[in-house]
Parts: sequence; C-alpha cells; structure tokens
Amino acid sequence: MMPTVRTEPLIDVAAIHQVFREKDFETPVLNGVDLTLAHGEMVALLGPSGSGKSTLLAILGTLMTPTSGRLRMLGRELQGLPEAALSEFRNRHIGFIFQFHHLLPDFTALENVLFPNAGRVGRETPQARARARMLLERVGLADRMNYRAARLSGGQKQRVAIARALMNEPELVLADEPTGSLDRENANQAFALMAGIQRETGTTFLLSTHDQALAQRCDRRIYMQGGLLTGHDGASAPGQ
Repeated sequence: MMPTVRTEPLIDVAAIHQVFREKDFETPVLNGVDLTLAHGEMVALLGPSGSGKSTLLAILGTLMTPTSGRLRMLGRELQGLPEAALSEFRNRHIGFIFQFHHLLPDFTALENVLFPNAGRVGRETPQARARARMLLERVGLADRMNYRAARLSGGQKQRVAIARALMNEPELVLADEPTGSLDRENANQAFALMAGIQRETGTTFLLSTHDQALAQRCDRRIYMQGGLLTGHDGASAPGQ
C-alpha cells in the first residue's frame, strides 16, 4: 500500500533565531530561519561547518529551544511546551541518526533498537521485540541482532542506528552527517536503506551532510550559510 499523500506540511518553522550566551558574550548561530518540510520527502541540508546545520536539527528535533521564532509540527505549536510534553512528542514522532551511532556498546543490536520503545512505554513488550527484529532484518542484520554493538563494524552500527531511529514509527527522521564516518560503499548502502524506507513508509528524512554525491540523490537540497537558509533546489515543499 502506498503512503497516504498529505498536502499540509509536516514541519513549518518561521523566524527561528538562536543565540548562545556565556557571561557577557553572545554568539548568534541562527539568524531567522524559515523552513517547511513536506510529508514523505528526502531532503539534504548542506553548508560549511559552523553554518548552523546541527543547531537547526537540534531545534527541529525539540532537543533545543530556540531563542525566538515559531516551530510547528503535525499541526501542533511546539514552542512554549514544558519539557515533559516535548519529550513525549519527540519520542513518539521523531527519530535521530547520528554520525557516530551513539549505540550502547555492551548491549546487543536488538536491545539498542528496542530502547526508544521501552523508554516510551516503560517496559519491553512482545510487539516491540517483534518490530525490532523486523527492522534489523530490514537493514540486513538478521544474523547480527544478538551481537553486542561493540562487535559490529562501522557500517553495521549505522544500520542498527537507522533501525533504532525507526522503532517508534516516527513521521520525521533527523540525520546529522549519517554517512560521515563511513567509507563510500557503506555510505551508499546506508543511504539506500534510508531512501528505500522513505519511499515505502512516507517517513520524512532531513539529512545534514557534506556528501554532495548523496545530496544529489535526495528529493531536494537546502543550502545554509551564516545561520540562514540561502536557497534550495529540487522539488519544493508546500509553501516554498
């Protein structure tokens, strides 16, 4: 069955500013970002180091509160919500993939994938375990699910991270340099997995990356410089 086509944006942010303050010093990082993401698209976020990409991902993932601006996702205004409400929203609707995996090394691949669901419901369930096994099979690790993460290769760890990000069936996956620590072959495999999942499920992926070759395979590319979005190419999201 094809994913349902939705016309309203998944994410709509406007005039996002982020200023980091330390004693008498202020460092502006985001300088008025406007961004719309549609349901079911694969978007690359490109820009030099220090341009604000990781800060923007943290704000979109509700891991950081912007200094000012509006953040709306799934029709819900998120700014001003208490941390408990943001944590519940994040766990239910957003998945994360990081450059260096952030797996628990002494736990198995299966246990690492189960953690987002166990954190949400407070315990491991047979249904969650079945889904975690299915996801590991989907990313080609059926024969590695009971291996401790420390025993896995870099490419295998990233595939576990992809499966973990999908555990709670999020509408949005934010990936910060997801192939940055991988060689070309493993980077291509990881991207192919994410693209296949995006097509099959309608999950939106936003990938911060320096990899131009992979960015060109996304639906569109957004460019960032000096804390601002400076342009995009490819198919436009609604309202852009």
